Amino acid sequence: MRRRDLAAAPLALACAALPWPAARAAGADDGGDTWFIFLETGRPTPDDPPAVQAMQRGHIDNFKRLFAAGRLQAAGPLQDPSRNKRGIVVVRAASHDQLIGYFEPDAYVREGYMRINAVRATPRQPLNTEGIDATRIEEVRIVLIGRPATPAGAEAAAAGQRLLQSLVDRGTFGAWYTLADSPVAEVLLARGTDSAALEASLAPYPSAGEVGIAVWRQWISPGVVGPR
Repeated sequence: MRRRDLAAAPLALACAALPWPAARAAGADDGGDTWFIFLETGRPTPDDPPAVQAMQRGHIDNFKRLFAAGRLQAAGPLQDPSRNKRGIVVVRAASHDQLIGYFEPDAYVREGYMRINAVRATPRQPLNTEGIDATRIEEVRIVLIGRPATPAGAEAAAAGQRLLQSLVDRGTFGAWYTLADSPVAEVLLARGTDSAALEASLAPYPSAGEVGIAVWRQWISPGVVGPR
């Protein structure tokens, strides 16, 4: 990853931006771990607009189903300049197998047009779940910080978490997840769209010489990243 802003481009993924409901469905199972999912580009979609539209409706309907079941925290498209990562999904699941089962009704994923890249995540500052308008989406920014490859880099990154916490405390970021076993170590969501200001705030990150920091456009329901 490189530290960069994104040029304007059309949304690559139509995806429901649904938060975890404040009042969960009756009987919903709240057990399991938090998983951070990147939906990534798979094989090309067929040259059949009606079929693609039907898959898109099913894609969104599946998110609605997971939302109603109390499994989905949030989902929304992002703009990766390489067009590899297409969107994020945050869910609760007891196992990776259970998580994969969530997407069985979603033909986009089931047929390989999008791939699931899912890792367990520790919520340092979880997404907001109350007072959300799940019928709309807004543009914010997502920040991805890479995982250092050397012990010295890992030691510096540990110090970098203090910087990230200070930025959360100041309200620069409204959500922060640390990912396990992934090339991406930290994911943060920022209120607002000022990429230059975000890059400046992250400039002191201690291991930035070894790891990449990407600032990308993200769309998600208003309020999920916290009030402005």
